[in-house]
Amino acid sequence: MNVELLSTLLRNAKVVSYFNVVSAVILVYDILITLDEESLSIWSGKMTWSKVLYLVTRYSTLIEVGVVLWEQIVPGTWYRQCKISFDINVWLFIIGLGIGEIVMSLRTWAVWKRDKNLGRFLLVFWPLCWGGGFAICGIWSRTVKFDPSPMALFKGCYVTDASSILFVAWLILLVYDTCIVYYVYLFGISALNIIVVLVLPRDLATLLSMPERVLHAAFTCRVVLHIRALTRQEQLTTEASSIQFRSDERDKSKDVKSKSTYASGVTMDRTTADPAPAGSGGAAV
Repeated sequence: MNVELLSTLLRNAKVVSYFNVVSAVILVYDILITLDEESLSIWSGKMTWSKVLYLVTRYSTLIEVGVVLWEQIVPGTWYRQCKISFDINVWLFIIGLGIGEIVMSLRTWAVWKRDKNLGRFLLVFWPLCWGGGFAICGIWSRTVKFDPSPMALFKGCYVTDASSILFVAWLILLVYDTCIVYYVYLFGISALNIIVVLVLPRDLATLLSMPERVLHAAFTCRVVLHIRALTRQEQLTTEASSIQFRSDERDKSKDVKSKSTYASGVTMDRTTADPAPAGSGGAAV
């Protein structure tokens, strides 16, 4: 391997690692700033399926980021371990992303007032899209090749080859987000990933994979927390209105009772002040 090619591969590996570190920082930051709302909306009260989907979407991403960061600090000779951890992370990635899309699809269904036709469509469309996504990622994962680092001091997993078929998986995600989720930024990130896979060198194929995973999870979880915060606020407003209504009713009742008591008192006073005249049937003296 010539020096120029080796230098390019090492530089590309560093660029990917920088993007992964930035993704980890964004994830941790988002978790910290939403922790208060999460404790109110998710951890308090009865656990439901929607809460479980939220937790899987949120914290499976944390596991994936941890695995990716581990791959960046292992010795360069651990190429077999790198392949195993990479394959595991691919499946964690696609499963977590798919569950996140379920959450967003349920949100879309709710916006459409739980339309039955849309519900039937989602029950068919999601398995088709994500079944294809699973198949593509499985095929692509087999093409990813790790080799021992040519430099003894180099740390991290050293990718030497990967198929460009991965763009099909990003295309499926782009189509699904366009049809169901309606989020422009998710569409944009998926489009950028397709360009990266088709245009850039193969060792940069995962350049935007972790940023998209982290941002997708962050946007999805923010939507869930926002909806639950609005629901909680509406409940508080309804309860406050109900309390105010009952208070007004009590005040009205007291006012009516007070007026009734006052009227009775006035009537009695008039009766005492103006006694009835003596009867005309008495005998004259």
